[in-house]
Amino acid sequence: MWHSDTLGVIRTPKEITVNGVKHPRQIFRRWEKDELATIGITPVRVEIPDYRYYNTGAETLTLVDGETVISYATTDRDVDELKTSMKAKVKSIASSTLSRSDWMRIREEDGGTTMPSDWKTYRSDLRAMSNTKEAEIDALTDLDSVKAYQNHPVIEVRYVSTYVYDDPELLSGIKREVIGPETESHNREVDKLMWGWPVAPDAEADPYHVEYK
Repeated sequence: MWHSDTLGVIRTPKEITVNGVKHPRQIFRRWEKDELATIGITPVRVEIPDYRYYNTGAETLTLVDGETVISYATTDRDVDELKTSMKAKVKSIASSTLSRSDWMRIREEDGGTTMPSDWKTYRSDLRAMSNTKEAEIDALTDLDSVKAYQNHPVIEVRYVSTYVYDDPELLSGIKREVIGPETESHNREVDKLMWGWPVAPDAEADPYHVEYK
């Protein structure tokens, strides 16, 4: 996007007339920033508030280093309302996850095959985790703590994979992947509403994942 004091915000390249001179739309792609500035055109950068945590208000346009920055006035969203929404999300995750194995429980209740013990443990752990997360959310006291809960820093350690030939000296044969033992660490941010839930007994393990720190 671009901005002109006389034309306003220009969202897509188009033919424009400035001071009586008609310019084709191609100038927006072919002209350098300094050239566009000579006819009063500046590139636009929009600073978008995180709508999870802020209500937006009036729009402000500010010229910064030859760039028009569009920003918005903000007010904090109500923390209690956010917490209520977060707990509803936790309940929904727990409910939908449990529903995937409800058929085993129903089959057992109807006199069929007994649900395997690992699945019973898993379902119990799901309920316990849901209660834990709700308690954690209840303990949040302000907007900063809410944001920290949904943008929680972790370090993930993963195995590094390499590809080798059956005969590494001749570089011949089938080329196959070897996972580990070397590892590498990655900084992540996770939303604790959806992170840390128990893993289903039939879930396929990630062969590259080692641990979270």
